[in-house]
Amino acid sequence: MKYSEFLKAVQTKQISPVTTFLGEETFLKDRALEAVLNRFLDEESRQFNFRMLAGDELKDSSFLDEASTVAMFGDWKILYLKDAGIIDKALGRIKEYLESYLSSPAPETLMIFDVNSWEGKSKLKAILTKKTTVVEFNPLSEKEIPSWITGHLRTLNFQISSAAVQLISERLGTNLQKISSELEKLMLLRHSERKISQEDVESTVGYSPTGNLWQWSEAILDQDAPKAIKLLGDLLEKEEEPVLCVGLLAKQFEKMILTKEMVQQKVPQAAISSKINKPLYFLPQFLNQLSRFSMSDLIKGMQVLSYTDRALKSSQASPETTLQLMTLQLCGLKSPAPPIFDVPLNL
Repeated sequence: MKYSEFLKAVQTKQISPVTTFLGEETFLKDRALEAVLNRFLDEESRQFNFRMLAGDELKDSSFLDEASTVAMFGDWKILYLKDAGIIDKALGRIKEYLESYLSSPAPETLMIFDVNSWEGKSKLKAILTKKTTVVEFNPLSEKEIPSWITGHLRTLNFQISSAAVQLISERLGTNLQKISSELEKLMLLRHSERKISQEDVESTVGYSPTGNLWQWSEAILDQDAPKAIKLLGDLLEKEEEPVLCVGLLAKQFEKMILTKEMVQQKVPQAAISSKINKPLYFLPQFLNQLSRFSMSDLIKGMQVLSYTDRALKSSQASPETTLQLMTLQLCGLKSPAPPIFDVPLNL
């Protein structure tokens, strides 16, 4: 089940008595839990009928005993089992009791297993996937972020311009916790107008580390060497991992090569958008940027990145010097300077 489907089920009180939250997107998990609490418990009963259990509290069957007791001063009890994957270690002792409970859960109790991922041959996985409703909480992609922003604001009776959405995506990447915090500030700023503009974002929202990486890669693709070197300095001051920086650029170049091939094959823009996981209304800007480069330029850029990755892992030169040299060479793809790494210029 998807997150959005689960929220709809919560509103109609049609959720399973036992649910598994599976995935690493903790922000959405927190929102989903809060939705359950708001729908099933009032403020007075929450202190008696909501328990969050974790760690040693999940190493024996006591959480099942807790689930079997009746609610106090209310109709429902909610148990949230944080990092429930640890139950795998105790499963040999409680498997029979757990399976018995899941076959006939307490009618007044909602039990939620919180699992980031299944480890190896998890026996708990076999039980929970069969006997509980699994809700997936995967991190949102770059393509999904804009619609999440507009949808989130719509539920709060706020509007936002498409340019403002794009700018937030550029500056904050896919960090939902950071995006949500910045949206709260913007809503406070525009609580009367209830509409957020590009100017509001420009004056209020700073760059997250992911956003800075994105800005650095954009400067490189714009062939703006001075700006790219400055942004690289900012990244290194914030102790960004050099290999991560190279990996980000490599993914960007791979995406550009794939897109270049599709453009040459006259693939429709909607299909390109879906294939490279980029919102359709961002695509014209991306294609305009891509048009500056030939396929040989892009392949040469990938070779530079490959040599840089090798140099970072084996060279005695400092990571700062290596990344600076790489940045200068990538910023000269259209008017190449003498190669810094041993990459052929005539492909």
